[in-house]
Amino acid sequence: MAVIPQQRPPFEQGPAPIATGRPKVSYFVRLKLRILRNSLRPGRAHRDDSARKRLGRHSRLILFILGALFGLWAAFGGFAVFAAASLADDHLRPTVAAFSGAAVVLAWIFVPLLFFGVDETLDPARFALLPVPRPTLVTGMLAAAFVGIPPVVTLLATLGSVVGAGLDGGIGAALVAVLGALVGLGLCVAASRAVTSAFARMLRSRRVRDLAALLIALLGISCNPVFQLVIALVQRGESRQATVIGEVLSWTPLGAPYVAYVDAIEGDWPLVLPRLLIGVAGIVLLLWWWLNTIESAMVGTAAGPGAARRNGPAAAPVRAFIPRIVRFLPPGRFTALLARELRYWLRDPRRRASLISLLAASVVIPFAFTFGLNGGEHRNASLGEGALVFSLMFAGAFVGLALVNQFGNDGTAYALHMLTAVPGQVELAARALAAGILTFPLLVVGATVASVLSGHVAHLPAALGVGLCSYGISVGAAGLTSVLAPYPMPDSTNPFAMNSGRGGAKGLLSFVSMLATWLLTAPLAAAYALLPDALSWILLPLGVAWGFAVAWLGTRLAGNLLQRRAPEVLAAITPRRA
Repeated sequence: MAVIPQQRPPFEQGPAPIATGRPKVSYFVRLKLRILRNSLRPGRAHRDDSARKRLGRHSRLILFILGALFGLWAAFGGFAVFAAASLADDHLRPTVAAFSGAAVVLAWIFVPLLFFGVDETLDPARFALLPVPRPTLVTGMLAAAFVGIPPVVTLLATLGSVVGAGLDGGIGAALVAVLGALVGLGLCVAASRAVTSAFARMLRSRRVRDLAALLIALLGISCNPVFQLVIALVQRGESRQATVIGEVLSWTPLGAPYVAYVDAIEGDWPLVLPRLLIGVAGIVLLLWWWLNTIESAMVGTAAGPGAARRNGPAAAPVRAFIPRIVRFLPPGRFTALLARELRYWLRDPRRRASLISLLAASVVIPFAFTFGLNGGEHRNASLGEGALVFSLMFAGAFVGLALVNQFGNDGTAYALHMLTAVPGQVELAARALAAGILTFPLLVVGATVASVLSGHVAHLPAALGVGLCSYGISVGAAGLTSVLAPYPMPDSTNPFAMNSGRGGAKGLLSFVSMLATWLLTAPLAAAYALLPDALSWILLPLGVAWGFAVAWLGTRLAGNLLQRRAPEVLAAITPRRA
């Protein structure tokens, strides 16, 4: 006997909908903490796991602990700097405090753009399809951004001003110093998020990437004279230019929160509240800017292919994909990989963001070293003459840092290289040459201009030799680190995104590679210091030979390792969703 289901009357009310409520800001903080905890939790171990797999499960926790220890060291150094600024003389204290605070804010803005990237554990693109209001999303992501090592380090460092404020101004001035540190921290986090959100959208457009990189480099160059004024102020105890700039900075959001306690010490209490309000106003303006740019960062797409070229090459279609600068090379795997790397550096948003770092190393470092160590009546003349040489030593090592995690940007696409059996040495050599082609012409131009303007043209051959040697050594070191310790990049449309904890991993690997590069380049720098000026040109061929030898040796060793560890490298660079 069939059972006839009982039908509901047509006008009977159905079950009540589930009340979900509006999303709260606390949800973002809890989500950030949950993702951070899951990323540090080791996976479930199996009996047949090797020691390498067991160590890999604990690598994130180890890197997080090392990052925390490095952060404590940085917090201690920053605390000492701000404490010294608060204990300076009365006529130096406001200027040094303004410059110190402005340096912290600018570091929060430019360091994520130039080096480490932004921790995008809560990527805005992941909320694009969710009914989350933009004000709630911005406020929640801002609150979640305070969870991490960098905000804690910044707060501990800037609290150093409480020492001088408490000793010279009492409890009231100390409380003002604490409020200024809190407002300054909010300004740093808001500025970093707002700028990276807007800049990420700019880098998706191929038409503005060159202009953006140029602006970053020019801003970096313009900071060098300001730093020289601060050094002159500290050394000689007086500098009219530094005092004027410090006075201006003390009434801008960059330095106003950090100078408020100085007014409290001096008894100018009517000026304390306006300076704190200037910092709060800066936070409000940055949040408003972020509110208007976060939508494009969430749903914006990369620039389209554009119009087809009217005068395309008449060569074969495959040959047309090879840039003209390397078409003289014979066809083969090396040429194809080199062409691929050149195109990816110019078209991939994440790699275009790394080009900003290379541009800064190629232009800013030679100018900063040359004019920073060569000016002033109290400077060491011999140190000033060798500034160009040592600047290219640092610049060459910095350019090689772009290859520390050269497989991370490929992700699962690296499987195609495994299926086609690309030799490891060919793979690494093509990647290193592509980075050199894009950066060294600009590095040579920057070094040449710096040598002409500083009057040290005779030291240019030695400087180029040391720079090429440093780059070659860094290429060999980066090849080994990229094979032995690769890590995945986040699946995000933000070119500055970094997985939680991966900023510390990148910083640690970069530090190890740069330290090895400096140690192996030290004999060449010692030879420059011992040789007479008439024989310094010999460092050019010596540097090229020594750098090429180390690069060849490192690439050969890393290539052999890659042949055996290709599956492990692919598994390590494959993004894993939390």
